[in-house]
Amino acid sequence: MWPSIVAVLGTLAGAALAGYAQRATDKRARDAAHRQEVTRAVAELLEAVVRHREVHWLAVAARRAGDAETAEERSARASTRSAATVARDRLGLLVLTDPALLGAAETAWRTAVDLPDIALGPVADGRFQPDVETALEAAREWTRGAHTALRIAGAAYINTGH
Repeated sequence: MWPSIVAVLGTLAGAALAGYAQRATDKRARDAAHRQEVTRAVAELLEAVVRHREVHWLAVAARRAGDAETAEERSARASTRSAATVARDRLGLLVLTDPALLGAAETAWRTAVDLPDIALGPVADGRFQPDVETALEAAREWTRGAHTALRIAGAAYINTGH
């Protein structure tokens, strides 16, 4: 009788261990898939923010050269802003509990989409008024810093196994 009980207990323990091992394997696979999704989402947001900034700085250069704003520029600005917003929202849906990453994403997005809020005003000798030039330079530094902070926060999230 004892050998039968031991055999049954062994079978039950083996089944429990196999179930536990399978769950652990499934969790590791889900975690790896999540990290890949977050990696893609962070990269997409970084790229979208860069594209939006690029469109802005090309428009600033055109204004400095005396060119009027075109419909294509307005369309590009709207498209790149939308792409950055979608990328920010996608990341926000994937990452729910990391304030550092979510804050960095919001800051990188906000500093980029707020660039056109700087009123450029008139141009003289290829330059805007000194206060506008100062605001543009400050915005350039803020957006670069926010971009770097997002990249660092994204890497930290991805590499710590969230």
